[in-house]
Amino acid sequence: MSARLIFRGATVHTGLEGPSAIIPRGQVVVDHGRIVSVGPEGPVSGGELIDCTGQHLCPGFIDAHTHIGNLPEGFVGESKDFNEMTHPVTPQMRALDAIWPGDVAFAKARAHGVTTVCTLPGSANVVGGTGVVLKTVGNDVEQMALRPHDHLKVAFGHTVKHSHGIKAGRMPLTRMGIAHLFRDAFERAERYEQARLLSPEATPRDRGLEVLVQALNREIPLRAHAYRADDILTALRLAKEFGLDLILEHAYEAPKVLDQVVAAGAGIVYGPSFRTCGSSEQLDFGFEHVKTLIDAGLRVAVMTDHPIVPVQYLPLQAGLCVRHGLEPEQALRCITATAADLLGVADRVGRLRAGLDADLVRLDGPPLSVETRTTGVWIDGVPVG
Repeated sequence: MSARLIFRGATVHTGLEGPSAIIPRGQVVVDHGRIVSVGPEGPVSGGELIDCTGQHLCPGFIDAHTHIGNLPEGFVGESKDFNEMTHPVTPQMRALDAIWPGDVAFAKARAHGVTTVCTLPGSANVVGGTGVVLKTVGNDVEQMALRPHDHLKVAFGHTVKHSHGIKAGRMPLTRMGIAHLFRDAFERAERYEQARLLSPEATPRDRGLEVLVQALNREIPLRAHAYRADDILTALRLAKEFGLDLILEHAYEAPKVLDQVVAAGAGIVYGPSFRTCGSSEQLDFGFEHVKTLIDAGLRVAVMTDHPIVPVQYLPLQAGLCVRHGLEPEQALRCITATAADLLGVADRVGRLRAGLDADLVRLDGPPLSVETRTTGVWIDGVPVG
């Protein structure tokens, strides 16, 4: 295949807002893995022509919250690598060190147009470690990574209490204990930062506290697992107390405390949404909530939490938001542009725009329709199966 590609004749969904969102009979030109132009069909010299007449072309889909690679499919009974449950506070853990690119889920993701994912540690710990944003093709996770350790996972509620207080007989047994351990960790990080500034040679480096200092300095966002309204409010309270950049994960009951979430300016990665309820925290979810949150001015991405919902069904989850009132291009942005914004990779992926990576999905129908099939996927301008 030529390094220069001309995708011509498709209905192009750019991931942008306003009049540029859709280009009928559009054209996307790619050169050496980058997009060089997007616009109406027109003359172009040189390169390989890819006829997309009658089809749809959109940015590669982005799943902003998964456990792909560190919770691999098909290994029942084997221990998994997504929760270091030996201690409730483990900021030094890195998802990058646990991801197996041989997980068959990567191939399933690519086949259905999911070209970028964020793999996070699980939700067993108050502080679980850092996640990684990566492309879904490759056999070396460092080469696949767009940002290696750029998201700090924390968690509130039942999963943490069950993993430590109930199963292991140690703190936290209650939501009070979770909040205490959170505060204690970040207060230790504040003291550590001051000590490093005043006397660096006398203060040994601590990998975990270094990560917390990054969060305190808003160099990395806090990804807070919180389903229930009270846990959401606790996350907001603690983020305000320590000046943290907060993104709420799951957030099923966010509409119940909408004013507070809006006032805090928190991002939301919502879902997964077609599932049974694993606990009482998960009773109040619905696709209609995505529209409510977006209408309130919040940045919202939709996730699968793979393998809770298989990663290949990401576009179907966004499509079900359309059934509940969200405009199709808004829903598409939940798994492209807005997801890229929340993950801090909008300079690379999420839109069809000159200068970005040539991650494209070609479809035989509208992107989020249940009847639509994927007819081609390109990552960095290279076709992938």
